[in-house]
Amino acid sequence: MKNNVELKQLVDDQYFIENMNKAFSDLRADYELTMDTSMEKIKELNQLHVDIKNHLSDLTSLSRKSSGTVCGLRGTGKTHLMLLARHNLNSSLWESERDNNLCIYLNMKRLCLPDNCDDDTFNRVFSIFVYEEISTQLLIILKKLKRKPFLEKVQRIFNKKEKNLQSNLEKAVACIYNMIAIAHEGNEQIRNIGVGSYEKEDTNKEMYELVSELNGTLKELIPGGSITFNENEMSEIATRLRTNNIYYQYLNVKSVRNQLIDIISLLGIDSITFYVDEWEKISSINKCQECTATYIDKIMDDPLYFWIGIVPYRGGLYCLDNGADLQHQINLDESLIYEASEQERILCVNYFKEIVNKRLDYYFPDKEYTYKIMFNSEENFAKLVMASMGNTRDFGTMLLKCWSGYQAYRKSALSPGRPFKYISAQMIVDAIKDNGDKKFSNIEDENDVVKVWNDIKNYCISKKSSHFAIEEKTESLECLREREFSELIYHRLLHMRKAHVPAKDTDVENKLSIYAINYAATYSLHSQDKKMSFIVEYKTIHDRVRRYIYNPQEILNKIRITNGKIFPCSSCSAPINPNLMKAAWDRNSCPFCGGKIYRDNV
Repeated sequence: MKNNVELKQLVDDQYFIENMNKAFSDLRADYELTMDTSMEKIKELNQLHVDIKNHLSDLTSLSRKSSGTVCGLRGTGKTHLMLLARHNLNSSLWESERDNNLCIYLNMKRLCLPDNCDDDTFNRVFSIFVYEEISTQLLIILKKLKRKPFLEKVQRIFNKKEKNLQSNLEKAVACIYNMIAIAHEGNEQIRNIGVGSYEKEDTNKEMYELVSELNGTLKELIPGGSITFNENEMSEIATRLRTNNIYYQYLNVKSVRNQLIDIISLLGIDSITFYVDEWEKISSINKCQECTATYIDKIMDDPLYFWIGIVPYRGGLYCLDNGADLQHQINLDESLIYEASEQERILCVNYFKEIVNKRLDYYFPDKEYTYKIMFNSEENFAKLVMASMGNTRDFGTMLLKCWSGYQAYRKSALSPGRPFKYISAQMIVDAIKDNGDKKFSNIEDENDVVKVWNDIKNYCISKKSSHFAIEEKTESLECLREREFSELIYHRLLHMRKAHVPAKDTDVENKLSIYAINYAATYSLHSQDKKMSFIVEYKTIHDRVRRYIYNPQEILNKIRITNGKIFPCSSCSAPINPNLMKAAWDRNSCPFCGGKIYRDNV
């Protein structure tokens, strides 16, 4: 570290304070939705990104010829990974004769549906959404062609493929405007569906500018070369689509696929890959995930590929089959597990050190600051890493809280004794507790979720272990998809650590998944009250935790009985669901023991 600068020397430096806040504030929140069209933001993200286990290169290469999923909890970097991989793919367009793959990013937050949306209306709305996004993003990409050296390269590729560059560009521009006009007409006719509907004047202006820029370069490259596309062509397309509502024909799935195939052919590329992000955001909208999956299933086939960013147990993929339709999976939750092994622990700590170092280097380019400007204790830094449970966003939240705490400490009346020069152990503890409190605040108003959380905590206390196992059987996995459990996973209070582990006892038939309760949310239990140990060695999991098999059905049955959704059999106490077991309920005959489910006077 340059000149051995200590943190205490910089705590009054406003430039340092402002840039430190910038460096770590965006680790704890989503980027703005406009980021996917901001090249400057992508460049910044590229400089700040720390690849882990080659996920970025894997996603980039696998996306060219196949589909898949990017799986991980919030804050693990799904969006960043997709945006950077998209940048890699689109940056290499027309760089060679092969592997020219166009990548389009679809943020499902932007999809708005009307009330009582049937399947047919959904398909039209989603088609409008696709047309809007692909035309917007394609216009940005085509601006690359205004550079003469690049256009010369593209012309050579077109010549080898025996395609006419000028003619194909003219048709491609017309095809893009056709998509824009379809989306515009759809938004006009189907009320309250479109999000960010095109303003006709702005769109036309952007098209004029693109055509003008392309023509300027084409004339230098090809004598007399130019694209003929003006107001008359635009008006003709719009009029044709409005006549007898012909634009409806373009909103069915087959027509969308044909339009995309046309774009591939006209641009001389090999395929289009869609990155479908924020999948979990539509899990609560009636049938939205299911309808989107069905739409994708109909359109997805060579040369159109889809990668979906999913949060575990937050909805499903419905008709899309993992391993078949979606051939590959990149699981970010498996990348940074502190307790997996000594090697994984070192990898985890080094990953977060590099995150801090890269951000300090980016925001202080004239300095040589590293993580050591904030921490003079490797143990303190490692504790913050462990408390993050491998989640980048949680790490950033706690790191910023530590930094804020240090500023407050140095600017207040210092306690007697030697003042801290760096972030102290107590500041880290305060940040960890604060993060745990925030997590619990997300569920504290949901009684049934809190009941499940308390049940898991009590089970862990009874075993004096932060980790426990769940059998990988259908009934248990279905429980994890229920809201009470999925909310705990979504808010990062419950973490899956390892799957497909053999049980310790031979009489357990199924493999096990190892789960852990959140470090920050249970800090007092393991660090102050000593009611349990927080496991940091996989050997302990192997030797002990494989015997701690938690049954999620038991607490859910208790909740359902309390809520009147399940009735315990009066003869054997087996849980009876009157809705699912209507015939047995009507006969008052338990399907498990044959006795009466309820007394005759019920």
